[in-house]
Amino acid sequence: MTAFTNAEPGAIFSFTGTEDIFNTHYGIPVTPTGLECEGLLALGHLTNRHILAVTNAHNRRVWGHRILPSCELDDLIPFSTKHAWILTTRGDGDPYDWEYEEAVADAEHAQPATLINVEWLAYEDDAIQSECPACGKPSRSTRSAVGPGRAGWGTYHRCRACAHQWPAAPAYPLRLERERTWPAVQDGSCFACHCLPDFPCTDGCTIRPDPVIDQPLCTRCRAQHPPEIWQQLAAVAYGTARQADTRDEQRDRWLYSEALRGIPPAQAAQAWSHRVTQTAQRAAARTTATTA
Repeated sequence: MTAFTNAEPGAIFSFTGTEDIFNTHYGIPVTPTGLECEGLLALGHLTNRHILAVTNAHNRRVWGHRILPSCELDDLIPFSTKHAWILTTRGDGDPYDWEYEEAVADAEHAQPATLINVEWLAYEDDAIQSECPACGKPSRSTRSAVGPGRAGWGTYHRCRACAHQWPAAPAYPLRLERERTWPAVQDGSCFACHCLPDFPCTDGCTIRPDPVIDQPLCTRCRAQHPPEIWQQLAAVAYGTARQADTRDEQRDRWLYSEALRGIPPAQAAQAWSHRVTQTAQRAAARTTATTA
């Protein structure tokens, strides 16, 4: 039978499991499928234990994800996994282009494969360790979530001991180029969360100038902090600049979240600077350990 590397466009071939497109987990060749890698294709008909093992290993080793217990994980084997026989065909595009179709077991050149749909699994990203500001327990993973302090999604740690959620400190390598900046507040947007009159953060939310900090605040943000806290947040440069990455956004989320816990903004700003430095050191140490 023709091998993948030798097949002409449109020709049927068989995988050996040693091709570059495969990652091997516990001796089982696995490759992602679908436009957004929403599926996994493993060679052979796997046992239930091996299905869970390779799915977890692929998410952790290749994508840096930790799979979370969820109803989607409970449904993975009975509803999202299929033992099939496939015929694989070489595509007309780049050297790694290929496609497959399901076939009957006795079809010529058919291969056994396990098809796993991982699209809806809940997961957390592997991240640099960060200690929970509420109870001190360490977290080594993050998730994208919507939290106070900025509109839109941010990267958050979640404490498994006390369930507190806090913004992750980004770790970036040093850059020689100058960062691009632009005003954080668009015309008419809320100084705190940056929602707009046409895109309010909550139903019925309105934006009007705040006389204490001389900035526009929406109804929701104004109600979450007393005027003196808004003064203190403005004094530690909350929302004054926005980088071309997430550093300022995460800092704002941290300051806002800590203020909701009763932590003075000046103290929270110092803690954030320490966390950014600590995260960079831990990231460097992990990179050194990985490459050693």
